[in-house]
Amino acid sequence: MRKTQSIIALLISILVLSFGTSMAATPREGATLSIAIKSVGTLDPHLTADHFDFAVLSQIFNTLVRTGKDSTPIPDLAQSWENLDDTTWVFHLRPGVYWHDDNAVFPKGESRQVVADDVKYSLERVLDPETKSPFAGALSSIASIEVIDELTIKLVTKGPDPFFLDAIRLAGIAIVPKEAIEQLGPSGFSRQPIGSGPFKIVRFVPDDQVALQRNDDYWKKPLLSGVTFKIIPDDVVAVMALEAGDVQLSLSVPPSEVDRLRQDKRIRLYRSTQGWYRGLGFNVEASPFNEWEVRKALAMATDISGAVMNVFGDNAIRAYGQVGPGLVGYDPTLEDIWPYDPDGALDLLTKAGFTPGPDGILQRDGEKLTVEIKTMNEPARIKIVTIMVTQMRKLGIDAKIAIQEVGTWVADLQGGNTGLFMDFAYSGPTGLQAMFHSSNTGISNVHFYKNSEVDALLDQGSVTIDPEARAVVWKKAQRLLMEDVVVIPLYFEFGYTASDSRLNDFVPQQWNLNLVSEENNVWLSR
Repeated sequence: MRKTQSIIALLISILVLSFGTSMAATPREGATLSIAIKSVGTLDPHLTADHFDFAVLSQIFNTLVRTGKDSTPIPDLAQSWENLDDTTWVFHLRPGVYWHDDNAVFPKGESRQVVADDVKYSLERVLDPETKSPFAGALSSIASIEVIDELTIKLVTKGPDPFFLDAIRLAGIAIVPKEAIEQLGPSGFSRQPIGSGPFKIVRFVPDDQVALQRNDDYWKKPLLSGVTFKIIPDDVVAVMALEAGDVQLSLSVPPSEVDRLRQDKRIRLYRSTQGWYRGLGFNVEASPFNEWEVRKALAMATDISGAVMNVFGDNAIRAYGQVGPGLVGYDPTLEDIWPYDPDGALDLLTKAGFTPGPDGILQRDGEKLTVEIKTMNEPARIKIVTIMVTQMRKLGIDAKIAIQEVGTWVADLQGGNTGLFMDFAYSGPTGLQAMFHSSNTGISNVHFYKNSEVDALLDQGSVTIDPEARAVVWKKAQRLLMEDVVVIPLYFEFGYTASDSRLNDFVPQQWNLNLVSEENNVWLSR
């Protein structure tokens, strides 16, 4: 009898446990998710390459494909696609996807379906030099765009393109409605964007928040009723808001908070699989940075390895090139190019004609060697640059830091209003092409660097399908770039995202922030 009772009790406990687990895993509909985000520059998806902007834009707009959990492309607006040959791509659009209504362009109940003509318009808008889109270079391999029918579009590339569907290529190009751009104008559209994504805009208050509500007509009904992006520039303050329950997700966690958050059972931490590239870039057309000796001296003048360890500890590794760990072309042997040698730096500057002035500052022909490093308002970057500025000043260089808002920083970089600056963070598989090919000058190549030998290697690497063969080409191009000191690579930062433990089905941001996709549908438990 006792044995029978024990068996019955065991069965009951299993049933209770299973029931409880099932209940806990049952998706809950209707909550609003609050997300802490550092900044929002513009809501025109064709005018930004900032991943914080794209966290918001990924909810408002569809792209042809998205980047999935394992960094491979998954369907979005295009429900399927195929390669007819090495250069021909045919995309079949998802039927029944409509532009958001109840706005100035599409009155309530008067929207229209997203069609292939919208895709053609969007891609051509990005490619139009007048748009000045940072994604123009990402689409430079496109030779032709052809609408086959209402829901089918054919793209032909100039040659084999192994990266065509990647995150900062086609997966980064939002599809927009032509009539919204024309009726609202670029400025109006950047504040009140109209897309076809899982959420639509309610309000955008610069420097405060972006509020979105569920698109009830979306092809996959979002479980969240809304999303509010709260703009909190200070990462530490954002973490405090998460701990206080004011937000349920923080997209940027400073290294200083990581160890403490690991101990908090209310918080989940997500670490990026690949480090984000961070480095300084030179405008090689601006004097005196058009001189190799000056660029090389500045690279030798500071203890970058010590600065990285001081600021990040184990949450970043020193960068010696622009291609990050785990990517084709990563090359730690570039370390030999970047010695810390302040005496050698002074020797190079002396050879370049700089001598100490009456105040101890190096000068040439009566002009001080002034180095203003422009950076975004981000604590870790500011700390690194501050260390470098301090060490440069000890050598007699008139070094200073200029902290800028994102929009001003981007405009200065693309306009050439720079000398030495915190560079764009393209570390993906097409980063070398985007940042250094002469065809992207003034767009994503904000160094204004032109080198026919490097261009030829980048062109070759961009059509080399075999990863091992491509690695050889990338490494050769990257070594030439580093030897030219077009940039001073600093570090690869392992980013962290933190969420409330009640957040379910969440996928850390790759490029798109997927809150609703073929792979997931985020929800909050009670």
